[in-house]
Amino acid sequence: MTLSRILMTAWLVGATVTAPAFAQQPTPREPPCADRSHVVGQLRDTFGERMIGSGLAESGVLFELYVGPTGSWTLLATNPAGRSCFVGAGEAWEPLPEQDLFAAR
Repeated sequence: MTLSRILMTAWLVGATVTAPAFAQQPTPREPPCADRSHVVGQLRDTFGERMIGSGLAESGVLFELYVGPTGSWTLLATNPAGRSCFVGAGEAWEPLPEQDLFAAR
């Protein structure tokens, strides 16, 4: 399990476990976030994940998909200030046979 999956799992479990306990006073939970250069460095250096695609939302948020050689994947959202937050992560990434089919080139 990669760091991204551990962080996402901890965040999801924390949100699920604490919500019933504080039903009268729910506290908002934020996904794990850090400086983009730190997050990207961790994904690359520690887990071998590299960016395979990105897209810019109208809001200015950059979405990036990182994939590792073992099939792990991480989806990041980075704001214009350079703060990246984990959107999702998982295992068993399978690329499409024709990767450039929908490329905007």
